[in-house]
Amino acid sequence: MIVGRILGWVLLFCALVLLGWDAVSSLSTGTWGFVVLGQRWYEIDQALGSATLNTLQAGIERNLSVGLWDNVVAPLLLWPAAAVFALPGLVLVLLFRRWGGTRAPRKFTNRR
Repeated sequence: MIVGRILGWVLLFCALVLLGWDAVSSLSTGTWGFVVLGQRWYEIDQALGSATLNTLQAGIERNLSVGLWDNVVAPLLLWPAAAVFALPGLVLVLLFRRWGGTRAPRKFTNRR
């Protein structure tokens, strides 16, 4: 349960970083808008000098299914990047939260 909660918080942190990246990009361009996941992935690929997006597409189309790429992954790459990480992160945090367990009383408090 702790792994799901930690993964959820990591995804929410990634969403926050991507949202900040969108804010900084919008300040430089002068127009506000969310950047899609495919564009961000391409920018990271160009900065690192890798081709992971193309490799992923080739691997899915050759080894799994062309329909999986066309109907699932490609539409997901057109979503705002922050939303792709925020939605599953929020679901994981809420799903793996503590559900009304009893807490130990605090020691050494002056409040009554």
